Amino acid sequence: MTPKSLSFYHWNRQASRRIRVAFNAYPCLNKSRIDTSLAENNENLFHMVVPEILWLDLQPSLYCFNCRLSRLLSEKRTVRRWSFQHDPDEACTISIVHDLLRETIVDTRQRPHLVAHGFSGIVASLFESQYPELIQSLTLLSVDTNTANQWSSHYHTMRSQLPCSRSRLLEHLTSLLFESKEPKVYSALARIMAKCLDTNFITSSLVSHELNRSLTMNSVPTLVMNGDNDFVVDRNAEERWSTKLKPGDCYVSVPKSRHFFHFHHPEITVQRINAFLDMIPTTSSLGWTSRNLLSTQANNS
Repeated sequence: MTPKSLSFYHWNRQASRRIRVAFNAYPCLNKSRIDTSLAENNENLFHMVVPEILWLDLQPSLYCFNCRLSRLLSEKRTVRRWSFQHDPDEACTISIVHDLLRETIVDTRQRPHLVAHGFSGIVASLFESQYPELIQSLTLLSVDTNTANQWSSHYHTMRSQLPCSRSRLLEHLTSLLFESKEPKVYSALARIMAKCLDTNFITSSLVSHELNRSLTMNSVPTLVMNGDNDFVVDRNAEERWSTKLKPGDCYVSVPKSRHFFHFHHPEITVQRINAFLDMIPTTSSLGWTSRNLLSTQANNS
């Protein structure tokens, strides 16, 4: 299935520049599940088919590893990807990302199920802590409670300690992040990871103190899925998450899997996500009026 795409620019007053935000959508195959109703017909906001799942993607170079899961999720729900790009030479903060994401959700007039992997999952969790009223649920893949614990932070640590070339280091790192026995595969994966480091939103492009913290308990229903053999998010993460999850939340450890488990085991992952989302009552779009959203936007501006 070819995803439909929509790209537009946000003018961010704080940054005084344009930042590109893009939507790529996998339409729901079950058309009866798509809610296209709008709250206030006389108000002209950003009119579009509202997604049931909003996939937060701050590292678009790695989205190829999310496509299998997105396609499987789209068999039951509409999946939209929120893709963020900025100039790598300019500093960009999590606050700017949160402002842009909030504007997008306000414009759609719907509360989506927010799904994200890795670093994007950390930003999604921090977004929920500020704007829990804007989303219905949170699904985090390969995310630790320690916000500084990401694959890119491990790369920078290894880079400063190991006397080897960047390409060889990335090949070694990908052998720890992915499940494959073919050396040629790791060479190809290393090139993708290098592109992410060079062009995407990573820890080195952020103010360091923004990620020097621990995630807090979320207000919305939360699903956390981590690989049992993840080099980045170790097995002790389950114990760390136990103090952050509330009754009704769920932690899943995927057996014999690594950091990109959703790429290698999309069927298991989609079953867990769908089972979790099926238990969450759907908020009617008529109850989530544009007046509520505009009030939220005004209070946070």
